Amino acid sequence: EKVTVRRILLGSLVTNCYLLIFSDRVAVVDPGDTPEKILHFCGDLPITDILLTHGHIDHTGALGDLCDRFSPRVYLHENDEEFLNCNPLRCPGTDDYNPAWRTDFACTHRLKDGDKICLGGDGEELVLTVLHTPGHTPGSSCFHWEEGGILFSGDTLFQGTMGRVDFPKGDPAAMARSLNRLATLPAETKVFPGHGFSTTVGKEGWIGGQLF
Repeated sequence: EKVTVRRILLGSLVTNCYLLIFSDRVAVVDPGDTPEKILHFCGDLPITDILLTHGHIDHTGALGDLCDRFSPRVYLHENDEEFLNCNPLRCPGTDDYNPAWRTDFACTHRLKDGDKICLGGDGEELVLTVLHTPGHTPGSSCFHWEEGGILFSGDTLFQGTMGRVDFPKGDPAAMARSLNRLATLPAETKVFPGHGFSTTVGKEGWIGGQLF
């Protein structure tokens, strides 16, 4: 295999962080917390790319530390960029904001639907397609590795359920449309969600708006 995909669990909300480990670098999907744990599993390899499925704190908590250390490329849909610098949006569900929480984040690559993210080096190129799937947040996105048959679904699609739509800027109607879109992917597509266990599109027979 040209890349190893490893799931590690981070933070009090047990966020799934995914490491795409190449021979000479690592790409990280949703570094939610505990940067030292992420670094442990990266070994001596540098982190060159950080992909954010959306802007909530439990998916971005280690972003600042990793950016300070590596200056990686940071990918986030343009509609969620404001979340990185606004704690009421970034940290929903609490009014007790820690003044130490950083708000100096920036993404280097503002994503749009259909964008291609090319990862890896010579002979190891891996291409992810950005699927804009708003609902949980306005810029929520999934990353589809078509060749590998994997969908990194963030907080849009979980095993047996979907992401919450009652946080600031959540949108139930947009979520329904996003689930309809994911339902068109091949049934064998492996779904690697932001929380909980992996599943497949085929096993999630309720998706496609059937909950609404």
